[in-house]
Amino acid sequence: MCTPTGEGLRVEAVEHREWVPALRAAALVAGIPAQFLAAQIETESGWDPRAVSPAGARGLTQFMPGTWDQYGNGADPFDPVAGIGAQGRYLHDLRAAIAGITGEDPQRLVFAAYNAGPGNVLKYSGIPPFRETQSYVARIFDRAQRVYSADCASTGPLALRPGRGSWLHPLPGGRLTSGYGPRACPAGAVCNQWTTFHYGLDFSTGRGRATGRGATVIAPTPLRITLVQELAPGYGSRIMARCLQDPGYIFDFHHFAIGSMAVRQHQEVEAGTALGVEGSTGNSTAAHLHFQVIKPESNDRHMIHADTIDPTPILVEKGIL
Repeated sequence: MCTPTGEGLRVEAVEHREWVPALRAAALVAGIPAQFLAAQIETESGWDPRAVSPAGARGLTQFMPGTWDQYGNGADPFDPVAGIGAQGRYLHDLRAAIAGITGEDPQRLVFAAYNAGPGNVLKYSGIPPFRETQSYVARIFDRAQRVYSADCASTGPLALRPGRGSWLHPLPGGRLTSGYGPRACPAGAVCNQWTTFHYGLDFSTGRGRATGRGATVIAPTPLRITLVQELAPGYGSRIMARCLQDPGYIFDFHHFAIGSMAVRQHQEVEAGTALGVEGSTGNSTAAHLHFQVIKPESNDRHMIHADTIDPTPILVEKGIL
């Protein structure tokens, strides 16, 4: 997944700039980048320091009275700076409570524990199979990456590190803006089963905000083009291609700018060949490249979403992430 770095809070996205120092201080206490804390506050209260939930949770960070008594340090639960401080202390303790669990991104587990309780995270050795909790974690990560991160660093799960690298980045200069797996429906998109579970990775250079046309998308490795579609429903302008190496994965590139696709079906191309231009065709809210990897044994032209695999470990191994 794309993990915001600790230095990259997008300050202008924070509704009250005067709370930014408290966010940064709480992030240091929690050991979690400030972008995630900001995304959690939006998810919990929509930045309303007077918010009260039907269950009785209060304030900016929506603490229940008993938890506030433990983490609020005697302050008013409707004091936004006090709420942010309590958020940092509580997230720190949740990290410690679930520290023995391996195999998942620890930050996802912390926010799952905030929502469902650390006992449930320990019980299931991961994010509990509760729809509310899974949606909660997905919303926080989506907002942290899409709204609050100024310098989202492209990394895989925390245990992964780039290998020697043998592929090119499919969108040079692009940063990862949405990872593989469950997520909240992106604002402005048509919400359906394909948008609430993301079957690939999104990369964006940010260059197409005004025109809908961004940077050039290239072949990351030698490819045989198997499908070229202009303005396919949902996908926008789309190219599918079979990797001629490693070990024959099928790649699916979506949302090219209108008229920009530069290859034809059955063509074989070398790594670095221009495929088209980053765009926003189809069910898309901004210019970007949606990149899917499909199992080698799948059909080149009639992919079903069950055939997709998480590209993150592959791109880490190939030195792209």
